[in-house]
Amino acid sequence: MERVQDMPQKKQKQKRVSINFLFFTIEVLILMLIGFIFFNVDEIKIFKPKEFTECDHVHFASPSISPSSKLNDPNEIHLIHAQKNGLKFPFVTNVEFDSEIDSLKRKSVLLEVTDNKFYQLKSLYNSKPYLIPEAVDMLNEIGYRFQRKLKEKKYNNYRFRITSLLRTEETQNKLSHFNHNATLHSAHLYGTTVDISYKNFINTKKDTIESSYEAVQTLTKVLVEMREECKFLAVRERHQSCFHITVVVCQPIAEKNNHHFYSKVK
Repeated sequence: MERVQDMPQKKQKQKRVSINFLFFTIEVLILMLIGFIFFNVDEIKIFKPKEFTECDHVHFASPSISPSSKLNDPNEIHLIHAQKNGLKFPFVTNVEFDSEIDSLKRKSVLLEVTDNKFYQLKSLYNSKPYLIPEAVDMLNEIGYRFQRKLKEKKYNNYRFRITSLLRTEETQNKLSHFNHNATLHSAHLYGTTVDISYKNFINTKKDTIESSYEAVQTLTKVLVEMREECKFLAVRERHQSCFHITVVVCQPIAEKNNHHFYSKVK
């Protein structure tokens, strides 16, 4: 038979157990919430930039362009938009880039592009993983729509690969010697332009790099859809097996951000 004096101790022990269980439950819920946010990052606003997605690029693109269902915008049009909205002074050398990038990052003139749930950067030898903020928003919107369309087809195990971003004049000159598409004066110099491969994709289930007809078709549909909305300029480069894409900045965004800010100190 249990002694009377043991009863308070038993109640205290039960109370401690209940409190510990409560704290454990709270910790589990917090971890579940963190996991939900991490694995559903496409719902976070950073990947759904309101200004970029909701701004009417068809009527307020700066400079203005017309909607198109073809991905064949010529290089000179890419350059017009790149020079209007990107860096005013391209980096001449890689050393110059290295000396100024920290300052430009602090001022949000350029943002670093990193791997995420939507895309992965290929090893970059001739470009730097940086773009102007609007170009990052554009890239994330492409990724969001790409994943959404894949999910609709229950085929959402692919991420696309980024093969080139910001270039210096030094690297651009080197590329022009052996890359037919790499002209001496490229939109890549201004931080407005990105190349997305259609040759290979990341299979997230197998953790492999592979070609995929379904992924190519889905990515192409997304790009055509967004080109019709004047979100960017695009051309399919067959020699490099990539889509060469330059962001189109919406005028209200440009006015808010005061785009003359995108210049380097000389």
